[in-house]
Amino acid sequence: MKKILVLVFAGLALFALCACAPKSNTDNKDKDSGTATPQTKKDVTIAVTPPSGWNAVSGTVLPAQYQKGTASFMAKTEAFSGTSLDSVAEQAKQAFSGAFEEVKYLGEPEKITVGGKEAVRFFFTCKVSGMSMKFEYVYLFAGGKVWAITFGDLADTFDSLQGDYDAILQGIQFK
Repeated sequence: MKKILVLVFAGLALFALCACAPKSNTDNKDKDSGTATPQTKKDVTIAVTPPSGWNAVSGTVLPAQYQKGTASFMAKTEAFSGTSLDSVAEQAKQAFSGAFEEVKYLGEPEKITVGGKEAVRFFFTCKVSGMSMKFEYVYLFAGGKVWAITFGDLADTFDSLQGDYDAILQGIQFK
């Protein structure tokens, strides 16, 4: 029962953040870099091959959503107005600080590459309905949009799946 409640609360919390995200006023994010450049939006899809044990969430409306035990992985576009990955990360952190209780960021955002695209990632812990949670968020620009890649789990079990999270990130492709 606790596992189901965690998944429900984590899913609701993540979807609630979409409502907190600032609306975009720029439509030209470079699909290959972390800066804005003139271009036309085009449909981009994400391809994910998760490690063993990750199950696709049936009926999801997201481009990618999987779960393994109490852990979740999601990928979706978000409407941030930042013109750089750093500004998107700052906007997201402000939204999280307002949406969750006891938010604690772990280290500084770091630059990584996902699917051949520059990305920024950061980690934080927080309370969701009284439960201690940990999240990894990755943001990048693809197809003229901001993509958010999210990993979340109970704070005490999150780190045990970091190898899986890294494998998922390494295998992501944008088409």
